[in-house]
Amino acid sequence: MTTKSVLQSVREDDFVEYWLFPTGLDRKDVSLENCETQLEEVRAEVNKLAEDYCRRYIWHREGFKVTVRKGGRVQRLLLEASDRQEEPEAELPPHLYGITHYGDNVQDEWFIVSLLFHLTRRIHGLLARVIDADGEFLLIEAAEHLPRWANPERCEGRVFICDGALYLVGTEDQKDAYPVERVIRELEPETRSKWAVSKEIKSCLDERIKDFPDKIEESHHRANLFVPVGVAAALKENPQLVSAAVLAFCNRDPIDLKACRAMRFFPPENCVYTSAVFTRCLYAMLMHSNYLPDRRTGWSIPLASDPNYKAHMLGLKLACGFEILASQAKSQSQSLETDKGWQSYFESLKAKGYFQDNITGSQEHTRLLKIAQEYYQENRDSMKFTPKIGEEIVSILKRNDFDVEDLRQQGQNLPAPDDDSWINISPEELDQMLTERYGTRKLFSMNGNASPEAFTSMVTDFLEQKSEFDGVDQDAAVAQLDLGAFKPVKPKRTKSKAKADLENNLPQPAPLHQPIDFDPDAFGAHVKHMLDLVIPEDRWDSSDDSDMSDYDEDAYDQNIEDMATSRKAAKGAKNELQSYMDQMDRELAKTTIGKSFETDLSEPGQGEGDEARRQSDVDDFDDIESFKPVNIDVNVLKNMMESYQSQIGGPGPAANLLGSMGVHLSRTAANGPSKSKSGNTKQTDV
Repeated sequence: MTTKSVLQSVREDDFVEYWLFPTGLDRKDVSLENCETQLEEVRAEVNKLAEDYCRRYIWHREGFKVTVRKGGRVQRLLLEASDRQEEPEAELPPHLYGITHYGDNVQDEWFIVSLLFHLTRRIHGLLARVIDADGEFLLIEAAEHLPRWANPERCEGRVFICDGALYLVGTEDQKDAYPVERVIRELEPETRSKWAVSKEIKSCLDERIKDFPDKIEESHHRANLFVPVGVAAALKENPQLVSAAVLAFCNRDPIDLKACRAMRFFPPENCVYTSAVFTRCLYAMLMHSNYLPDRRTGWSIPLASDPNYKAHMLGLKLACGFEILASQAKSQSQSLETDKGWQSYFESLKAKGYFQDNITGSQEHTRLLKIAQEYYQENRDSMKFTPKIGEEIVSILKRNDFDVEDLRQQGQNLPAPDDDSWINISPEELDQMLTERYGTRKLFSMNGNASPEAFTSMVTDFLEQKSEFDGVDQDAAVAQLDLGAFKPVKPKRTKSKAKADLENNLPQPAPLHQPIDFDPDAFGAHVKHMLDLVIPEDRWDSSDDSDMSDYDEDAYDQNIEDMATSRKAAKGAKNELQSYMDQMDRELAKTTIGKSFETDLSEPGQGEGDEARRQSDVDDFDDIESFKPVNIDVNVLKNMMESYQSQIGGPGPAANLLGSMGVHLSRTAANGPSKSKSGNTKQTDV
C-alpha cells in the first residue's frame, strides 16, 4: 500500500497518516461500490469515541478527523487527480482515512497513536494502520528490539493495530509486499496471535503513550492575558482557537503585519483580563516570539517591572493572531469558478477519464461533478491556516451576544497563572531528560569507584582501536607497515666505450652519500619506542652520576649503533643528544612547569622541602634521593577532569571523547580528583 494522499502536492513532513479498515462490511455491497452507508455508521462511531477521548486535549495544528473512502474506480481517480502522480494508487478495500499535520508538537502524533489503540479496543474487528514521513515509525520507536530481518522495505504495509495490540505480519522468508486484503485475512481471530510483536516492542510503545489520556493536563499551561473583549469572547466559546491564533502570529508575514497595524476586528481600546490554556509548546512559541506594536495602533504596554507586563504582552500577541485569522476569512467566499486550484483539478480529472465520456449537463456527468466538487472543497483547506477558522471567529464577532461587563467581572477573579519556570532548563537537567528518554549506552563496564590507573588504561585501549567510517572496529588489528618492501631500484644506464675509457682515466671524486646498512626492523622498533612515551623504571640507587642513567643504556646504545656507520659516529650522536637533554633539564628546572604535575609523596609536607632543595641546587641534583617521580596516571585523570569542568556542561573535547567510550561523569568527577590529608589522591567516581 502506498503512502500517497490527497494532500501530497501540499504536504509537509510534519504529518501522521492513518487508515481504519472495518472487517464486517458486506462484500456484495463492496463489489457494487455501495457500502457508503456502512462506512458512515463506522465513521459516526469513531467520531463519537474520538470526541470523548480528545475532550480535554488541545491540538497544536490540526485535530483527528476521518473521511469515507469507498474504494473503486471513482475514488481512485479522485485521489490520482489530486496527487497529480502518474503511478496509480494501490487498490484498497473500503475504509476510513485521515491525515493530521502536527507542526512543531510531535506529542500530537503519539496522541493519535494512543487514540487508534483505544478505537481498535472499543470497535470489534477494526484494523488501523498509521505512518508518518519516516514510514512505519512505530517500529522505529522499538528499533533495538526488532527481529534481524525487519528492515524498512520488508515491513512497509505489514504493521497494523487490532484489538489494542500491535501486529507485524510476515516472516523472514516472505519478502514480497503484502496486499491489505491478505493482511486482513491474516489478522482474523483464529490466526492473529502468531503475528503479535514481542513484549519488548510492546513495552517501548506503552512507555511512549502511557500518559494519554489521563495525564493530558501535565502538558498544559494556564496563563492570564489582557486582551480585547472579542478575543475573550472567542476563547470562552472555543478554547481550541488559541492554537490557531498562536501559529498565525508566530508565522506572520508582511501582509499579516498590515492587518496587525489596522486591528479592524479586535481594536485595543476595550480590553479585559482573561485566562487561557496553552500547550507548553504553544506557550513557549508565544513567549519567545518578539514583537513591538505600532504606537499608532493604540496599544498601551506597561513597564517590564510591572507585575502585569507579561499578561499585557501575551494578550497583545494573541490578539494579533486572532486579527490575522479574521482577515483571512474573506478568501473563503471565493467561488469554484474563479478558483485556479479547482480549474487545475478539474482538468486533471478530465485527462484521467473521470467523467467516462458523459455529455456535459447529463445526469451522470452532473453526479460525478458534484462528487468531485465536494471532495475538493473538503480537502483544499489543509494549508497553512484554514479560512474556516477565520470564518468562525468573524461569526462570533457578528453575533455580538457576549456581555462585556460580565467578561470584565470574570477577569477580576482569575486564578493565579501556572509557574513557567519549566521553560528554562539547565544543561544537567537536559542531560537527565535525554538519559531518562533514551537511556545510557555503555561500551565499557566499570565499577562505581575506578582508580586513575584503570581510567588511563581504558583511555589508552580506546585510542589504540582502529576507526573507520562506521566507527571504532575493536576486533581489527592495527596494520603494520612493511618497510622492507620499499627498496629503491637503481636504473641501468648505457655508455659508449670511448666515454667509459675517458671517465676511467679521470680522478674519481669522493661519493656524495656513503652507503649505509639500513635495518628497517630496528628503525621501526626505535620509532615505536620513542612514540610510546614509556618512562623507564626508577633506579635511584644507581652509582652512575649521569643525568641519562635513568634510561636503558644497552637498548639506547644498540639502537644508535644499528643506525650509525661506526662506533665513533654513534658515540658522537649519543653525546650530542645527551647534551641537549641536560640543557633541557637545567632550563626546565628553573620554571614552574614541574609544579603543574602530581607526584607521589609519601609523607605530609615533604613537597615543600623537596621544592626548596631543588631550587637551591638545580644543576647538580644533589637532592636526588628526596626527588619524587611524576604520577602519569593521576596527571592524565586530573587534566581530563579539568578539561571537562572547563566546558561548564557544554560540548567539548573531554565530553566527546568520554561520551564516545560510553563514560558519563558525575558531578563529583567533574570537580577533578581531590587530595586527602595524607597527600594521596582520592579515587574518582566515573
